[in-house]
Amino acid sequence: MEALWLTHEQAEMIAAQARAEAPREACGLIAGVDERALEVMPIANAAPDPLHHYHMDEAQMTRAMFDFERRGLTVIGIYHSHPQGDPIPSSVDIRQATYPDTAYLIVGLKGTEPQLAAWSIRAGQVERVDLHIGFDAPTERPTRLSRAQIAAIVISAVLAFALMLALSLSLLPPAPVIVTPVR
Repeated sequence: MEALWLTHEQAEMIAAQARAEAPREACGLIAGVDERALEVMPIANAAPDPLHHYHMDEAQMTRAMFDFERRGLTVIGIYHSHPQGDPIPSSVDIRQATYPDTAYLIVGLKGTEPQLAAWSIRAGQVERVDLHIGFDAPTERPTRLSRAQIAAIVISAVLAFALMLALSLSLLPPAPVIVTPVR
């Protein structure tokens, strides 16, 4: 997922839950279509140490996922809070991430105001996800090229240059014969 789009009310609902449950970590699901969130569902934190970790209540989470599916929604985000920290995935968050096509939204409560940030976590690799909060659709983002696409472009350019050089050399007239006068 490259972006996550929440309304102001959805973002405030998540932040309010994080503040209300502090110092425990709050957690929940975000359902929607594509990148657009249509519903935020708080889920109880059933972790043995909820002050430092989150683990969604499995029964509540399963019911929510079936309900979303029945209504044509998919889980596009999983959120939790860091009551004493920044909205950056911890090593435990990275290790326990099991939904690679889902945004992981973290609410950091370290400062005076909650900070929200979204992340893509896939096979231990973490990338920032564009988080858009507002009523209007996010503006078009420039498409990012992958490393494979960049490599293909560079290889194509080198091959095109070599082909043009070979073609140019083949079109040159033959070198003139230089006759030296015999003395």
